Amino acid sequence: MISCKRVGLSWIKQGWRQVFCAGLLLTLLYPAYAQSHPHVWVDAAVIIHRNDAGEISALEPVWIFDDLYTASLLPDLDKDQSGEVEKTELLTFAREAVGNLREWDYFLKVKRDDKYSPLYKKEIIADGAVLNNRLLLRFRLELEEPITQGTAIQMQMYDPSYFIAIDVIEDNTVSYLPATMSACTHRVTHPDDNLENGTTLSDLVFSDEEVAQNPDLGSIFAKTVTVTC
Repeated sequence: MISCKRVGLSWIKQGWRQVFCAGLLLTLLYPAYAQSHPHVWVDAAVIIHRNDAGEISALEPVWIFDDLYTASLLPDLDKDQSGEVEKTELLTFAREAVGNLREWDYFLKVKRDDKYSPLYKKEIIADGAVLNNRLLLRFRLELEEPITQGTAIQMQMYDPSYFIAIDVIEDNTVSYLPATMSACTHRVTHPDDNLENGTTLSDLVFSDEEVAQNPDLGSIFAKTVTVTC
């Protein structure tokens, strides 16, 4: 894992793209660091918000970072050096991190009727917490145009560089609010399902050059969540 203290706490614009570190999306993945494996791991789920008409009105990704990354990050979030990361500090982190994800479409690729990237409202509700020694980040993306009932959407959550591995929690991938509405359906498709001859993604090996030349490497490893309300 890249040390936050070694690279500093600012956005540095060189190489590929900016990634999470030390409470901000902070450093870039240099081509020299290009690897076919991640450095940060995230367990993810999504909350589907619906309006009174039953349409999908907002998407809310929920990310839980691995414990080692959390342990390296928390000291930098403790701005007042109190020895404890307070809720206000977590909220500051959440707002800054999610704001910096905007240019990467929030690491959320959504397909509806063969069209990508629905438009979101500018105001993003973000929250942060620490649960069982793991950082939890959640952010609600309000859709400018709700998705009508009966329309299927496909979602993938991934970091294009694959510096961060985002894996959906299959036992609790999707939840719905309000829960009292008529049921929606969802299914999870594993990327291995698209491979032939019994090959699995773990069998694939990418050279540094192939990684550096593929700006959307993370999509290869991303599960697809299909939701219909």
